[in-house]
Formats: sequence, C-alpha cells, structure tokens
Amino acid sequence: MSSTTKDATIQDYILNSIPAKSPTVKYEVVAQNNTDFIVRRTTLKTQRELVILISQGIFYVKDTKQQSIEPVTLALLKSFLRYLKDDLPLNQVLWMPILNNESADYIDRIISNDILVDMCRHNVIAGLENPERYIVYWQQNKKLFERVVSLFPTITDAGENKYKNSIPVIFELDKRYGYNEAIYLAERITKTGLTYCTFTGTYHPANLNATGFISLLENPTFNLNLRRFIDYILFDLYGQGYADIYTGFWNEYKDYLMMQLQFYGKIKEKYPEHFKTEHDIMTLKINQVKAIQECKNFEARAKEIEDLAYKKGDYCIVIPTHPEDLAEEGVSLNHCVKGYISRVAEGECHILFLRKAKTPERSLVTLQLSGNCIVQAQGYNRRSITPQERQFLIKWAAEKNIMLHA
Repeated sequence: MSSTTKDATIQDYILNSIPAKSPTVKYEVVAQNNTDFIVRRTTLKTQRELVILISQGIFYVKDTKQQSIEPVTLALLKSFLRYLKDDLPLNQVLWMPILNNESADYIDRIISNDILVDMCRHNVIAGLENPERYIVYWQQNKKLFERVVSLFPTITDAGENKYKNSIPVIFELDKRYGYNEAIYLAERITKTGLTYCTFTGTYHPANLNATGFISLLENPTFNLNLRRFIDYILFDLYGQGYADIYTGFWNEYKDYLMMQLQFYGKIKEKYPEHFKTEHDIMTLKINQVKAIQECKNFEARAKEIEDLAYKKGDYCIVIPTHPEDLAEEGVSLNHCVKGYISRVAEGECHILFLRKAKTPERSLVTLQLSGNCIVQAQGYNRRSITPQERQFLIKWAAEKNIMLHA
C-alpha cells in the first residue's frame, strides 16, 4: 500500500545548479614609478604581492601571510592576475600603463629578455605591442634610439604611420652615413606635412626595398645628395600636392631618372618642381623617340643640311642631329612630331629649329624644309612666327638661297 504526501511536489526535489561564487578579490597598487610596480592581491584567506622591479632586475610574488617568495613565471603571473577583470591603472609605469588579466604574456616577454628589460629602464618601449622588433635598433645605437623616441610623438605598432615606417631607414643611414645624417632624417620627419610615408615597406634593414629610398640614394649613377633628397621627399613633394608617399612612388622616381639617362645620356633634373608632370613629359619623350627611331638614317639626313646652320643677331638656326632632338622639340612646343617622321625618313623634308641666340638649347620655332622652301614655321601650340622672327628668317633664307613660304 502506498500513499502520497499532499504537501510535497516533485519540483521540491529538483536540484537547481547553483553557480559557484567568485572569491572576493581586491587588487591595489602598493607602489610604482616609471619602471617598477608592486600590486597586492587580497582574498579572504590570502594576501600576495606581485613585485616587478625593472630597475633592479628583480621579479617575484610574495605571500605576505606566509612570508614566502616565488620567482615570477608565466603560470604564476596568470594565476595572480586571473581575477583582475577591470583595468588597474599604473599611471607612472611607462612600459605598462594598464594592468589586467591579459597582461601576463606581455610582462613575461619583457622580464624574460634582458635587452627588453634594459629598454624599459631607459623608457623607450612605451606603447609598443611588439617591442622585440626594435631590439636590433637598440643594439645598434642606444643613443640614436633614445633620441628618435624623444623626437617622435609616437612609434606605436598600431597601424601604419610615417614615424614607424621611417625607423628602419633612420638606422640604415646611421650605419652607412653616421649619426648626424640619421638624426637629420628623424628631425625632418617630425616637421613634414606628409601624413604617411613609407621608405621601404618593411621593418628590418636586411629586407630594405630594392626600389626604395636607400637603394636610390646608394645608386652611384643617380648621385643624389642625401639631405637634399630627404627634403625633396618630405617637403617639396608635399608642396606639390602629395599627402602620402607610398611604395609605388619609388618606382616612379627611379623611372624618371632612368628615362632622363636614356633620353639625354645624363640626369638633367633630380628634384623637379612638378614631379608628376615632369615624369609624364619624360614618358612622352621616350615614346616619341621610339616612334622616331623608324627614321634609321636621321643623322645622315641631318648632314645633308648642316650648312644651313646660322647665327646672327638675336636668333640662330639649329640643325637637329639625333631623333631625341626632334622628340624634345615636339614635347616642348606641344606639337606632334610623328607627322614629320615618315617624310624625314623618305627624304621628303627636313626639320630645322629657330632658336634664340642666347639660349640655343631652348625650343622656340620649328621649321619644315621641303626641297628648297620653308613651308611651315610654328612656335608653341602652333603659334605663328612673330615679325622679328620673320625678319630673321628672311635674311637667313636670302643668304642660304632658300624660299620662305611659311
């Protein structure tokens, strides 16, 4: 025989899971300065202190009730900090301004590396999530590294910025040219209006970009002046409208110099006032030369009329002797050279230049000679010749037995 108690229900016997309460833990800063800190953790039963003395190279956890000391390990750090869920400010500690339950790995990395400990003592790794990458620079020149850190508003690892990107190049300059030149770059970076500038695209000097700042500077063919080159990049280009310098710029700059060598046989301008425009003009000239090169006998054709060269008063007649001369003329005066190429090649006409006597290297008027007659004479943008230019051409034509129908 069975019976049921009316006052009891099944629900009364279901065991509800009761979450375990976190122990009452209090964290407080006992002492701190720019390199060292001591943090106390107090529970109902224990009181322990984390002692990190960078200045002395001493790191341990002390049980104040048991009066025992344990050397700091990663496991011990994680155990000590595991209940520190809110940030604990360490306002005076430059390398560790905030302590929380995720700080154990970073602290262990620092105190396990004698070089990083030394860097902390000199207060040069504030804000660095990956200070290990800067060890190579610290070992190379401590004085320079301290100076760079004092100059730069930040060398934080977060994102990309002109300060962080410049560090490999600064220390490469130190190795190759000395401290003063390295500091010159660092100081100028703090004054440029550029918001972003990449010199190499990499941190480590062993991997400097083959087309970057250093390789251009080291190229004996280009013979760049270090300080002038620095100022051109950081100030001249900013004044030309560049807000940022990306990796691609170095290829463009190298192309610009190489095109001059190809076209002129030398570099006429290393620091142009309008870089992008001058780069595009050089590209146009090179393309014009490629087209003109179909005139295989250009120099031989030029010799046929070399006796027409002339100089008198304010003007002179110049005979172009190379295809590059014709390309230069076309670009400078904004007319199409290609229209003359086939005629010159086939012997239908010759091209001559009217120039100022004082500046015979500067384009002024292009002349087309067909047979024994000047049939075209055009200046910039196909302008007509001036009365003064016409008077000169009349005298020249008379002396050379040439008709002038332009």
